[in-house]
Amino acid sequence: MRTDQHTYDDIRAYLRERDTVLIPVGAVEQYGAHLATGTELRICEAVATEAGERAGLAVTPIVPVNYSAMFLDYPGTLSVGMGTIEAYLREMCDALAGQGFRHFFFINIHAGSLGPIESVCRHLRRHYDAVGGLIDVFSIMRDVAAGRFVTRSAPSGHASEMVTSVALAKFPELVFMDRARAAGGLRAFAEGVSTVSSGKVSFGKSSFAVFSDISDYAPIGTQGDPTQASADLGHAIWNDTVAYIAEAAARFSAMSFAKEGAAA
Repeated sequence: MRTDQHTYDDIRAYLRERDTVLIPVGAVEQYGAHLATGTELRICEAVATEAGERAGLAVTPIVPVNYSAMFLDYPGTLSVGMGTIEAYLREMCDALAGQGFRHFFFINIHAGSLGPIESVCRHLRRHYDAVGGLIDVFSIMRDVAAGRFVTRSAPSGHASEMVTSVALAKFPELVFMDRARAAGGLRAFAEGVSTVSSGKVSFGKSSFAVFSDISDYAPIGTQGDPTQASADLGHAIWNDTVAYIAEAAARFSAMSFAKEGAAA
């Protein structure tokens, strides 16, 4: 149930039976030369909406702008500070908690909001005895698609085969495949150190953080090779992802933080 598409009486009736709300948190940022800047936004909102419908749970409109400072070299990227995201989500959830919601499940698609969401979830627990949780859309897609990718180099990387396939399947109007091209290898910042992402490099048996911009190591703003993407793969990934998130949300809605010896 999308809360913005129902009346308050409908939502009041829902709250008599359930207290779970799904909150999609998206991003508007560059996605290479072949994907529109709203690709993550559209994917996140749609997957949350479909999962909510399948699980019979309430879903809010998407929070559209994230912390995307690592992409600001590319026009069209929108970014706000992590503190802004945290304050926005906290105040939004305070309002929902005041209405009776007690299970807050964030459907997240961008790493920039991980810290703010955790902080909001802990605030909700301390102030409302609520349960807060998060599921990462791209992590689920990566896991359910294991073994299906054509490309070997970073198939689930930024604007690579995975997300391009999903966009072809669900939002073809956002895809410009005639402009798609492989990113090539990522530039290393030092000898013996391999770049993994905008915040991580591998070194020896482990890794450490280097907070770079994507343009520092991948000039075209992408990773991997999107040219092998297909709508067929995208549909398969989408269906499995929606099914998983719906089931996870249903399980989450039954969770509590009952202390040992107390009634669950």
